[in-house]
Amino acid sequence: MNQFLNYLVPGVADGSVYALAAIGLVLTYKTSGVFNFAHGALAAVGAYVFYEGYVEQGWKWPLAFLVSLMVVGVLGGLVLERLATLLASAPTVTTVVATVGLLVLLQSLMTAIYGASDKKSGDFLPTNGPKIGSVTVSYGDMMVTGFCVGAALALFVFFGRTRMGRAMTAVVDDPNLLALQKSNPAVVRRLSWVLGSCFATISGMLLAPKLGVSVGVLVLIVIAAYGAAAVGLFENLPLTVAGAFGIGIMVNYLPSQTQKTQSLFLQSMPRNVPFIVLLLVFLLVPARMLTERGVRNARRFKPPKAFPLPVTAAGLGALLLLLILTPHIVTQTDITVYSAAVAYAIIFMSLGMLVWMSGQISLCHLGFAAIGATTSGKLMTLGFFGWLPGSLAHQTVSWPIAILIGGIVAIPFGAVVAIPAIRLAGIYVAVATFGFGILLQQAFYLAPVMFDNGSLVQSPRPGEEFSVGPTAKRLNSIDGTAAGLFGIDFSDEKNYYYLALAVLVLMAAIVLLVQRSRLGALLRAMADSGVALEAHGANTNVMRIVVFCLSAFMAGVGGGVLGGVTQSASGNAGGTFDYTVSLVFVAVLGFCGRRPILSPILAAFAFQVVKVYPPFDDPTMIKYRGVMFGALAIFVAVAPAINLSALLGARGKERGLADDGRTGGNLIAERLDVTPVRPVTIRTLEEPVVLGSKGSGA
Repeated sequence: MNQFLNYLVPGVADGSVYALAAIGLVLTYKTSGVFNFAHGALAAVGAYVFYEGYVEQGWKWPLAFLVSLMVVGVLGGLVLERLATLLASAPTVTTVVATVGLLVLLQSLMTAIYGASDKKSGDFLPTNGPKIGSVTVSYGDMMVTGFCVGAALALFVFFGRTRMGRAMTAVVDDPNLLALQKSNPAVVRRLSWVLGSCFATISGMLLAPKLGVSVGVLVLIVIAAYGAAAVGLFENLPLTVAGAFGIGIMVNYLPSQTQKTQSLFLQSMPRNVPFIVLLLVFLLVPARMLTERGVRNARRFKPPKAFPLPVTAAGLGALLLLLILTPHIVTQTDITVYSAAVAYAIIFMSLGMLVWMSGQISLCHLGFAAIGATTSGKLMTLGFFGWLPGSLAHQTVSWPIAILIGGIVAIPFGAVVAIPAIRLAGIYVAVATFGFGILLQQAFYLAPVMFDNGSLVQSPRPGEEFSVGPTAKRLNSIDGTAAGLFGIDFSDEKNYYYLALAVLVLMAAIVLLVQRSRLGALLRAMADSGVALEAHGANTNVMRIVVFCLSAFMAGVGGGVLGGVTQSASGNAGGTFDYTVSLVFVAVLGFCGRRPILSPILAAFAFQVVKVYPPFDDPTMIKYRGVMFGALAIFVAVAPAINLSALLGARGKERGLADDGRTGGNLIAERLDVTPVRPVTIRTLEEPVVLGSKGSGA
């Protein structure tokens, strides 16, 4: 019994904080239709504001708690409500870009201000309490658990029994109909976002004493609350709380079992329980039970149109010429930076094909690149069976074949990620890929076939293959006689740049081929209306799998090329293949346009190259680079809604439609494109009537 209590008591305490974070997430999604990927970052900001008041300024903890709640919870909720209103009718891809941009902005801002190291806030709730057996149940944990259960029950009654609660549920589906019932949609939306933001802020402040005030840790823990929200199907609050308690207990119990093994992969399982639960829900729960909120009000996603072939050929020719001349223009020391940019362009290109061509999104793309980098690196250094004894096991693989196999190995992972895309709606695909990316980093990166506890995986260039054995050393080739690929020594930075550029050209050819093929036309049609495409007999499930697998293959190839730039790859947190970089990728690609070739190259330039030139090479600019990326992504996402809102606000008065100053206020006019009806003019028999004239109303 005592052993069970050792896991139950801390499990319920941790589950209570998970539940508070999950309640806020469910509340905002249920009432707005916008899934806030920045929910964890909001909790981290709340913890930092509390730390500033409680530790740095020396305030009493109730005052610091209240100030953080007002600044982050209330004011932050009002700001988020404005953002959510502008995104209320946006396609899923646009919504994800905006909220991910907000996550990148807040996370980078907190890191820039307070640094990456943990801050200690100390316990502010009572740590003493009665004992049950040999287990001490602190009064602080009891207070948190009681508040969590009470809040969940109060919200459950509020949504089911009060007029305002029912209005908060209805506002996402039809704000105009709600306005006819004499309920102000704007007030309802503000209340829901303020409540959701307050729950996120409280969870951040309660986590700070246990985990320290660290933006990376707090964001990750609050993201773990997605698993609890998934148990509640992102709608049911009691189930969400129950799921949070269950996850908290498992997180505390499983280490006692997994620590018995020497496998780092198995030892990582307890902290990945929330993400495993999240993926299991998406894989096993019937799709009809996971409905996407607010999707009926969303504008259709419009994929980019292809330019005529002569224009495309001329533009690509000029771009290719510029890329070829780059090593002769830039300094010798900067060529490595441009080589990395070319590799990143391949990964951006794979993500852009998925996002802009098919209307789907991936928040784990650097995970595919990591698979390609580790596979190709191990093939070039250890061979196919490097863990077996004997000379045959150590036959290494040449660079082109290793890079190709690295991309091929990433394909099954793309197929696995595509399963939620087949079964579920758009926003749940983004959530599933987000969870998969974190699970990949926290568990699979530790496996021997990948980074094996974060150790470096050597990724030699052509001409730098490794010999294996007791006298292992780097050779010019496997037999130590020939140099490089095709007789070229690619250890030279300029030569490797051109090799990476050749791979980029091949990947660009694949993208253009897909874009102009029947598959590309079908993908664009699926992005516009998958239901209509299925009505014409097309199998959209196959197309989703194909585009995810092709995107994963290209990202794997890009990862292998990227590993060759630094001649190594690492899975360390905060490194090249960290899951947070996938989020930055989405934000950067979001503001670089929607062209299949040009936009990824611009994104790679903004991500990798700009930082080496003035004024962007200034330490302050580098520190706040993520803030700029996030702000630009948000601006690009909401700019069309701002213009549309202003346009509809002016026309709505002409049409006699209700206007609350928001895009959602004239949603019917937006979707139906209503033409203003002019008053009928009565004419005498002597006056001729001209069809189509302004006076005729034709």
